[in-house]
Amino acid sequence: MARKSDKRRRPKRVSATEASRSFSKLLDDVEAGRRFLIHRRGRDVCVMAPPLVVGRRASECLAYLRGRSSAVLDDRFGEDLLEVLAGEPVEERPSWDS
Repeated sequence: MARKSDKRRRPKRVSATEASRSFSKLLDDVEAGRRFLIHRRGRDVCVMAPPLVVGRRASECLAYLRGRSSAVLDDRFGEDLLEVLAGEPVEERPSWDS
């Protein structure tokens, strides 16, 4: 029996004809996070899905901000930034780097 979370991960299978007739609706659904497997003549031809989002580390954001014009920061900015950095996962270095 498939779990509910499995159902969300699997793309819904849609024919190319149906996709072309309801393209705007499909885009709305993709924007909402749904995935579709488009098939034509019995063969799967593409997946329509939201783009992968790559997150940025706080250190990358800080480097980006340093490169921009100066900003006015409140007194708690340093504390807030330390809290964010403390929540970042620690990268494990391979043994050959030590």
